[in-house]
Amino acid sequence: MNKNNVNPNRRKFLGRSVSVIGAGVGGSVFKSAEAFGETSSGRIPKKPKSRYLKYKDKLDKCFSAVLQDVMDGINVRVQCMNPAIKPLDPSMRTWGEAITIYLETVTEVPEHPFQMEMEVIDDLKEGQVIVSQCNTRELSAAWGGLLSNAAIGRKANGVIIDGGARDYNEVVELNFPTFCRGLTPYDSLGRMDVVDRDITIVCGGIKVSPGDLVYADVDGVVVVPQEIVHEVISRAWEKVQGENKVRDELRSGASVVKTFEKYGIL
Repeated sequence: MNKNNVNPNRRKFLGRSVSVIGAGVGGSVFKSAEAFGETSSGRIPKKPKSRYLKYKDKLDKCFSAVLQDVMDGINVRVQCMNPAIKPLDPSMRTWGEAITIYLETVTEVPEHPFQMEMEVIDDLKEGQVIVSQCNTRELSAAWGGLLSNAAIGRKANGVIIDGGARDYNEVVELNFPTFCRGLTPYDSLGRMDVVDRDITIVCGGIKVSPGDLVYADVDGVVVVPQEIVHEVISRAWEKVQGENKVRDELRSGASVVKTFEKYGIL
């Protein structure tokens, strides 16, 4: 995958150049709110919601480990991202339909910096999660405070980055679920740029396609291929309910061996 594969017909950002006045996606980047795609009236058109919001009642009560346990049971065993990808705050958790972007190293500021990344955010639907592959030589921030505010404005569920982030205090105060390899003051401007979107990527060592279900919490990030989402959620919900019964019995002093024999859950 390289820049030669990028669609040459992608539209230019708002048909004109952007004035960059500060530090990248985490700082004061744009002179106008137009950079986030507002209409002349200042209102953002309503968009359809993510396909997985219909499972909200169940997914809110699940966790990454139970989803991987279920996939282990159907022999889909390698779906957890590298544990180096962690939440900025341990309390952060998120799930949703994956929207993918691919970043590569650049050595100079692009003519239209951040263009495709901003377009992706403009196109977000409620409940979606941005998943980013950063094919770069060094850690720089692919995410920060301003983009977190923009994603919240579109009711996105979070971002998962195989790279860096910054503006820790702002993002944590916003409580926008952000999972990344680490923090860095380095801006992505002139270091890396989004060169493709809505494609299959590899993030944290795991293949992610647009439309897959991603589930992230303090234990890690799990990717559920879209073709097995319904089955995995159904089985995970059953397992969560079973684990609640096991938990109650173990806490009351029941034998671990006998409880496992009874429920087959540990």
